[in-house]
Amino acid sequence: MFQILRDSRLWARLRRRHLVWSAAIGIALAAAYNAALPLVVSTTEARATMERMLDDWSGGKSTISGEPEVRFWPEPLVTLPATTIVSTGPEPLRLAEIGRITASFSLLSALRGEQALEEITLVDPVITLERGADGAVNWQKPDWLVPPGNAMPRDEAPFGDITIENGRFRVVDRLAATGEGVDVAGISGTLKWPSFGGRLSAQFAAVIGGEAVGWAFVCEEPLALFARRNAALKTSLTSAPLTFSFEGTGNFSSQPFASGHLQMSAPSLAALAAWYRGAPDAELPPGGFSIDTRVTTGETALKLEELQLAIGEATATGVLDVQLPSGKGPRVEGTLAFDRIDLNGLPLATLKPAQGDDRGWRMAQALVGGWRLDVRLSSQEVLAGPLHLTDVAAGVMIDGSRVSLDIGDSTYANGRLSGRAVLSEKGVGQGGKLQVNLKDADFAAVLDSFGLKGPVPTGRGVLSVDLATGRPLWEAGVADVFGRVDYSLTNGRLADFDVHAFTDLVRKGEFFSLSQASDGTLEFQTADIEASFGGGTARLDRAAFVGPAGNISVTGVVPYRSGSLALAGTLAAPEAGKEPLQFFIGGSWPNAVISPLSVLLSPK
Repeated sequence: MFQILRDSRLWARLRRRHLVWSAAIGIALAAAYNAALPLVVSTTEARATMERMLDDWSGGKSTISGEPEVRFWPEPLVTLPATTIVSTGPEPLRLAEIGRITASFSLLSALRGEQALEEITLVDPVITLERGADGAVNWQKPDWLVPPGNAMPRDEAPFGDITIENGRFRVVDRLAATGEGVDVAGISGTLKWPSFGGRLSAQFAAVIGGEAVGWAFVCEEPLALFARRNAALKTSLTSAPLTFSFEGTGNFSSQPFASGHLQMSAPSLAALAAWYRGAPDAELPPGGFSIDTRVTTGETALKLEELQLAIGEATATGVLDVQLPSGKGPRVEGTLAFDRIDLNGLPLATLKPAQGDDRGWRMAQALVGGWRLDVRLSSQEVLAGPLHLTDVAAGVMIDGSRVSLDIGDSTYANGRLSGRAVLSEKGVGQGGKLQVNLKDADFAAVLDSFGLKGPVPTGRGVLSVDLATGRPLWEAGVADVFGRVDYSLTNGRLADFDVHAFTDLVRKGEFFSLSQASDGTLEFQTADIEASFGGGTARLDRAAFVGPAGNISVTGVVPYRSGSLALAGTLAAPEAGKEPLQFFIGGSWPNAVISPLSVLLSPK
């Protein structure tokens, strides 16, 4: 019988009617559901519930304008229109503006008369932190932020999950002299804090200066942290120009404390400066930097232990102590041991400010003027132009307007080099001083590394340099330098100088080129050279050579701008009783022209 009914048209008609009735009943139930639930869920109560939540969070007074909307499909959701939060008190201050708020809720809770809003989303919020001219801050302490020592509430869920879409954070400081503030737009992310006693985690992203920036924060005992007690925390900032992370313990007391592992790195100093300044900086080297250290802060101190520092291709390890005394500038002390320092990628032009009102330049000036620094440096190798130093021990000192670099000891050209560079106390734009002392060095290697050509004395000896300039370092030229040089050699040689050919040419009493007496070498026991610089002219105060072929003495001036020579000299033969030969050196180096004194006194 059932088989007959299944094969008959009657069964098909009954099945179609069953589907039609089922669909009609479903539509009717859905209509009744949507018609009845608004009677259960009060939009007025939803607005009041959200305003209470915002008041509890912020410690201020919130106002939601407009009529809330309730949606039940595909999930129960309430949408609240524009919201404003102001501070309490006789003169309310704007704390935040929110374009729209959405929140989910439980139908069972609504049926029981409970308005519990969850998974809250703030759309287009603008949060403003402002310090007025009187020093007062617009935000006040909320009730849930218990003072230190008080019991922490653990039976409430004050925040839950909060999502931010297209947020904006503004910091206005009317007390600061510059009036500069912070304005970060396009913030999106989520804050999760299910209960007072539970973990707080936040993860946000924004675009700052054209770069995507992500920030994450996790704290196991957030209320203890907000109550100025120590708590375990982890935070990180990620972006293409800069990354930063910290994991350890800390607090937010009036004397903040932190102890843990800190890492920070930038793949390119030039890109980081361009991001900070808002414009590219072609003068900075392309290399980056990184810091990996264990950091501990005290009431007035910061200590970096197990420090691993990398700047460009240079890496260092060491310890740094930062003191923050009350009423005084910070002081940094410590030691850094480098494997290699290459200064060739740091031209002096990087010291020049890009503009008169350049923000990075003003910050550098403030740091130099406000900090005290005394750091001992060592490096296995240092490259600076033609200088190639090894086993370097040095120190850097900054004391207010005084900045100095002292090289206590180093090896250069098989000799010992020490020296000091000091910036003017009036600022880097007013020049500085340089003192260098090189002992027992092979000066043939020294002069070769500097590319000096022509008859120059070489051997082993001592070089002392004391130079200064009052011009900005990025503008100073040779003509802007003044000071003196002392150069002493023993058992050396003067290449490209044939003393016998030179003697014969002088005795002939005719003008000749120094190159005509270049097929030989003058051997000497001692050579002493003293020269002073200033006013665009080098004055050769003394140049005396003592050797088996005779004694040579030269004095005179060399103007920088023309490059010409104006020197007078004598050549005394080793045999006693012979009259010394006198001559004048003109032309330019190394193509000098020799004029015997007899020609000058009795020209033909």
